[in-house]
Amino acid sequence: MSDEAWLVEFEKYNKSPEYKRVNKGMSLEDFKFIYWMEYAHRMWGRALGFVFAGPFAYFIAKGYVTRQLGLRLSALFALGGAQGLIGWWMVKSGLEEPTSEYVQPRVSPYRLATHLTSAFVIYCGILWTALSVVMPDPPTGSMSWVNGASKIRKLAIPVSAVGHAYNSFPKMGDTWIPEDLNHRILATATLLSVGGLCPAARKIDMHPAVKSLIGSTLGMAALQVTLGISTLLMYVPTSLGSAHQAGALTLLSLMILLTHTLRRPSPALLKSLATAVKST
Repeated sequence: MSDEAWLVEFEKYNKSPEYKRVNKGMSLEDFKFIYWMEYAHRMWGRALGFVFAGPFAYFIAKGYVTRQLGLRLSALFALGGAQGLIGWWMVKSGLEEPTSEYVQPRVSPYRLATHLTSAFVIYCGILWTALSVVMPDPPTGSMSWVNGASKIRKLAIPVSAVGHAYNSFPKMGDTWIPEDLNHRILATATLLSVGGLCPAARKIDMHPAVKSLIGSTLGMAALQVTLGISTLLMYVPTSLGSAHQAGALTLLSLMILLTHTLRRPSPALLKSLATAVKST
């Protein structure tokens, strides 16, 4: 943009509550930085939409996509569009005048959480769909493997991956059971539940790839807990906080892969395995 265009945009920002209460006196160069960060984020989202829609339309036209897969991909594309609207709704909250003069203008944490949750839902849907295309049926060689996977599914507990409030561990402040305990309970439950799968998997006739995947998931869960504790004790440095968030996404991906691998085989595969058992 030209210098005149930058000044026009900067003048618009100067009228916002954020500038008046938080960034008063910000230079034009500093404004350009936050402008380009937001602009890049929006362009990235739009580019993802085009990258998704182009090949999808082509494969539909060529007849490469089944009806079931087409419906699933259409739903994911719709969620992507909704994500853009949620992002606009989130940003809008940061431009509104606060209800009190003592409150700093900022993006609503609830809208931010909605935006992040929506992104994770889309990511999970895309990953599950991709795995289903690459691996229509789980790695199954016999009925004993199918039964073993069923036992592991029953043992597995659905898991998911307040730093500034309590910078201590294992206690939170001076107490063991404060109000904001859920994050640590989930982290501990994640590690214990995944850890419990390892000895159980050794006793069951399972595909070697599944056992390796369980071990990798346990290792990632342990690393994620370590990152979380380190982030707390070091008063949430940006680098460790970012690593902890990346670790959460990695652990979530491994859990999705594990769940997908342990899913029940298709009726056709079960029938063929049962027939093979009878013939022997």
